[in-house]
Amino acid sequence: MELWSEKIALITGANSGIGKSLVESLVSKGMKVIGIARQMDKIKALADELKNMPGKLFPLQCDLSNQNDIQRVLEWIEKNLGAVDILINNAAINIDLTMQSGEMEDWKKVLDVNLLGLTCMTKEVLKLMKKKGIRNGIIVNINDACGLKPSMACDGPMSPAYIASKSALSALTECLRSELAQLESNIKVISISPGLVETEMTAQWLKENPRLALKPKDVADSVLFALQTPNNVLIKEMVVTPIRETM
Repeated sequence: MELWSEKIALITGANSGIGKSLVESLVSKGMKVIGIARQMDKIKALADELKNMPGKLFPLQCDLSNQNDIQRVLEWIEKNLGAVDILINNAAINIDLTMQSGEMEDWKKVLDVNLLGLTCMTKEVLKLMKKKGIRNGIIVNINDACGLKPSMACDGPMSPAYIASKSALSALTECLRSELAQLESNIKVISISPGLVETEMTAQWLKENPRLALKPKDVADSVLFALQTPNNVLIKEMVVTPIRETM
């Protein structure tokens, strides 16, 4: 418990799926967790469910496509909690489209959340870490196996916009890790890339195409494993898939 007590984590997309499992795990270990979501009903209900746990969930509304929302969240954290030790970039959206269907506005919505919003959130958290002297902070990007190997998603529910955003996230993660290393920073940058996971995003597709899939908790457990390594150990990339899934 000492490893987690008094630590502060910020989790995006915290009201369902992998994000919800992460919130439950970290709060149960005594952490203060800021859980952000666009809609507040589920995340407020989750905060109520967890009120007797060793840690605490602070639910905040945030639209990751809105830079002002992101800055408002970081201002609230600095004023009320001080800083962020761990950022878990989990939020992502998928819109059903192909290269030949769908509007460019749909592409923009996906990239605004999955890539640009994530980038803005990471920049703001890093600025706060520097300001508050957080020397051993951690950034975790929840990627996707299709971000490492796009052909993984050819027979799956994800759109070209989603796949492109996750491929770009792979490059962005490597660039950030390299940039921090050149600055001799001890902040860890970890990428967790799950295969097919049972979430609201994949529920209908899995109903029509039954196959083995990970549970959100499987991914959350993998994140916890990567978080608790010693300060001198970095798990750069973890790929977690259902058994027999090939890539």
